[in-house]
Amino acid sequence: MEMIAGEGPEYVQAREVLLDALDALGVHRKSVILVGAQAIYLHVGRGDLAVAPMTTDADLALRVDWVAEEPELYGVMNAAGFVAGAQAGTWLGRGDVCVDLLVAPHQGGRSSKAARAAMLDRHRKGVARIARGLEPALIDHVPRDVSSLDGKDGRSHQIFVAGPSALLVAKLIKLQERMASAITGRRDRLRAKDALDVYRLLRGVDTEVLARGFESHRQDKHAAEVSMEAIDVLRSNGAHDNARLPRLVSEALGGDPVAAASFSVLARALVRALR
Repeated sequence: MEMIAGEGPEYVQAREVLLDALDALGVHRKSVILVGAQAIYLHVGRGDLAVAPMTTDADLALRVDWVAEEPELYGVMNAAGFVAGAQAGTWLGRGDVCVDLLVAPHQGGRSSKAARAAMLDRHRKGVARIARGLEPALIDHVPRDVSSLDGKDGRSHQIFVAGPSALLVAKLIKLQERMASAITGRRDRLRAKDALDVYRLLRGVDTEVLARGFESHRQDKHAAEVSMEAIDVLRSNGAHDNARLPRLVSEALGGDPVAAASFSVLARALVRALR
């Protein structure tokens, strides 16, 4: 493996497994939108933070109304060597690197708010997982080339990548859910890294650009509702130095008090811009 300068082997492999999944999806590629850490990395790069910018998984949101009727998705992933994980929508590729296929709740084909395994027409139940917070990504995305980080692998696919504002919404909704779990005893689910991803977006993308993205979410009722909720999460948990999210960022950076202050300043600026 000939790594591109500056990239660790685990991130090179994560990108390779993402490309494996995109190769396998074929005609379904037109319906996928890259979300999560790899999408954040494409928007803001490595930055100057001491903590690595990516996890070793990949998250692909499906816009269900664009998914082809065939070939059947579960079979496609199996045929490409991916193994279904313990959770619906989780697929294990080379080196047990995960690719998660995700859908927004209103496209998940389930009436129960607690349901996690999506039901898509003509595709096996559980091929994808329902995840709240993806709604803005379905309308706020841009085409980007996603290429290998291995200098000997020339693969590249142009796919949709969620816009930075949509990524911010998804992270804030995830943090909200995990903060709620922490209150009921599931503290292991609350990860400083998720707050750090929010900080990367706030630092790496101009506030005006983020604000325009949030404005665009108003075109769709599902996106608008969850987007407004995410801003409330940021206002309540991020707009003061000693709030929960700045403290998590400081923790992720070894107790850096400057990071907490910077987070809250950027959070307040975005909240003001959206009033």
